[in-house]
Amino acid sequence: MEEILYYLLVATGISLFWLLLTGYRPKDEPTWLRLLIISLIASLSGIVFLLLRRDLQLAVILSFGLLLLSVLLWLAFPDWNSRGHVFLATFGATQILFLVRIISAIIFEGMSPLATLVSITLFIAEFFIVILTLYFAYEVIDVMCRVHWRRFFPPHSESNDYWPKVSIHVPAHSEPPEMVIKTLTALRRLDYPTFEVVMVDDNTDEDELWRPIIDYCHQSGIKVFHLQNYPGFKSGALNFALTQTAPDAEIIAVVDSDYVVEPNFLRETVPYFRSPRVAFVQTPQSFRNSEDNLFARYSALAQRFFFEISMRSRNERNAIIFCGTMGLIRKRVLERIGGWDEWCITEDAEASLRILQKGYQSIYINQAYGHGLLPTTFEDSKKQRFRWAFGGMQIMRRFWRQLIPWPSVGQKMRLDSRQQFGYLMGLSSWLNDLLFLIFTGFLLLTAVAYIYGWQLPVRQLAEWILLVPLLAITTGILRVAWALRQSTGCSWRDGLGAFSAMLSMSLTVARACASALWNDEGTFLRTPKFSVQSDLTRALQAATWETILGIILLTAIPLVLNVGNNREGFLLALLLAWHALVYLSALRSALIETLPGKFVVLSDSPESVPS
Repeated sequence: MEEILYYLLVATGISLFWLLLTGYRPKDEPTWLRLLIISLIASLSGIVFLLLRRDLQLAVILSFGLLLLSVLLWLAFPDWNSRGHVFLATFGATQILFLVRIISAIIFEGMSPLATLVSITLFIAEFFIVILTLYFAYEVIDVMCRVHWRRFFPPHSESNDYWPKVSIHVPAHSEPPEMVIKTLTALRRLDYPTFEVVMVDDNTDEDELWRPIIDYCHQSGIKVFHLQNYPGFKSGALNFALTQTAPDAEIIAVVDSDYVVEPNFLRETVPYFRSPRVAFVQTPQSFRNSEDNLFARYSALAQRFFFEISMRSRNERNAIIFCGTMGLIRKRVLERIGGWDEWCITEDAEASLRILQKGYQSIYINQAYGHGLLPTTFEDSKKQRFRWAFGGMQIMRRFWRQLIPWPSVGQKMRLDSRQQFGYLMGLSSWLNDLLFLIFTGFLLLTAVAYIYGWQLPVRQLAEWILLVPLLAITTGILRVAWALRQSTGCSWRDGLGAFSAMLSMSLTVARACASALWNDEGTFLRTPKFSVQSDLTRALQAATWETILGIILLTAIPLVLNVGNNREGFLLALLLAWHALVYLSALRSALIETLPGKFVVLSDSPESVPS
């Protein structure tokens, strides 16, 4: 079985190289070219395997098997190009065979009862992390290698006589008045025949913050309300706004108080509501302070990955989430589900799930119509990500039974299997960082046992056990950077910087998931919009625990390498280095937060992918 794994490792490396080199091809391929590309990659993998392992018969058999598996994926996903088929075939087969090999080791290697129990427990965690790894790869391939879009919704530009009244809800809490006024001014300039703006200031205590907003709204004819001691945080404010909405309004638009909206926002999105089955329309979030420094640039790109990849993939399955700001929702549908739930701190994503369970349609338009403000410090970014992850786990705890495709439960949800898959995997993805933290602890135990020559009550360390995770790590890094480069036009350096920004939140997300699984009552952590001067001491304090964990992992590396000159020790050191890099990326984010001023980065990237 190890020989098959080695072949798949070689094939995955070759298919990844071909994917990164030629993977984005928006035009379809003729059948002969698809077969030729798949055959060439399978044959080249066989040749390299033959040179390394000297087994001609096995090389031929495995190459034919890869060809067959790629063709089967072609039949299953006819909307992709051949690069996507052959990469997912090799990468997926590697991960699945990895799990099979672990099971065989547990069954046939004669472990003690304690070692068997520990190994099974570890395998359960490995199983879930492999499933998530495959899903992350699937999402990138589903977008970047897709040649046919079945649910593509461009900005509406055709002639139209459907202009329902829109009520724009703008909640705010303790925000800079000049920022909110800038948002309201932009909304007044919308190019749309009939709309209203409902401004709700939610529990702001300082008069100097909320009174200028009230005065501006009175002068401008905007509905405005100042709530004091009102429950429900943001969802409570939005529910109040719903009660104050004009009776003849049919559509609700939600705009955060820091967003400057473009005049064509409503004109190019609302016409999609002509279909009575459409319940909500979502557009991407964008940020006008994304070029302030490297920290902002990488953070913005990291968030853009979600909208360029995850949302576009999920849109094909009618399984997107409502992201709150820059989204529109049909008023009667929102009223039908009882408004915004106040138990969940990510009320927007939770509402979208309840809407889709009613059988409605969602639409994602991959064009930004508004530009908000990113958190200006690493500390504030961590608060925002903690809230998102905690809210995701709240939804998971409430709905997970209904998302598993059991017929008796699925009928209650009225979600098809593709929607269930999208929501189940999307929510489960938050758990990846918690699983990673668990593996960090196990990796440190393994390193200590390796250094002192102890025997852990678990399966033995082997080369194949270490090679497969290292391959998954390498492909993950390059996949994300490549996808960002192709879809946004950023450079490879910026794509890798964005990936580092994602990693920097790992411990924060792990803490949020653990907290939500223990107690699902969360507190809404507001993201401050006041400009904050970066301070090195405060920034470093925000990355304290990640830095400590990273240093511990780094310290173990020379101790492992000092044991002896063998490949297992070297591969173990590489895994320790990767885990250290993940946690020390928080220190990197904290440091680049303090870099001064705006900057200009010249991109060497190709044109971005059309939406």
